[in-house]
Amino acid sequence: MKRIFYFVLICILSIALPAFAEEAPKTTKAPQASQASKPKADTPAPVTSRTTPIFIGQAGADNLGSMLAFELKSACNTSSLFKMTGEDVPKITVMITTMSEFADRPAIGSVYSIVWVFSENSNNLKYFLAQDTGIVTADNVKMLATSIANKTDQIALQYGYLFE
Repeated sequence: MKRIFYFVLICILSIALPAFAEEAPKTTKAPQASQASKPKADTPAPVTSRTTPIFIGQAGADNLGSMLAFELKSACNTSSLFKMTGEDVPKITVMITTMSEFADRPAIGSVYSIVWVFSENSNNLKYFLAQDTGIVTADNVKMLATSIANKTDQIALQYGYLFE
């Protein structure tokens, strides 16, 4: 039993000993006075903007769907990643269609369908990019709008070459 204990102890020490035996960091010389007095060159790097032009369209007469579209527009409008536009420029169009989940109880929830398309201009056909469906309730409207804005940004990154 003692032999096993000593063997394990020796193995642990042989593994851990190199970690404690690291060399001390080498000291560096102080910078010379001529090097310290030279100013650094001012060469700013070009900033590439990642602002994506988008348009959000909504169809449906239910209150929760309207709230979802409003929250999504608000989230995209305050974000520096998007530029809300209705102009005839290349843009990602987010089309939201909503309707009450239960016609007798419209406050419980709404079903939604979202389609992302790329629109080069009004004379060309739109290119399908992605789609999503789900249920929105009064409790998750803001969270869902933020999630849709995030997915819109991911789609803009994935299909960014269409804007070139």
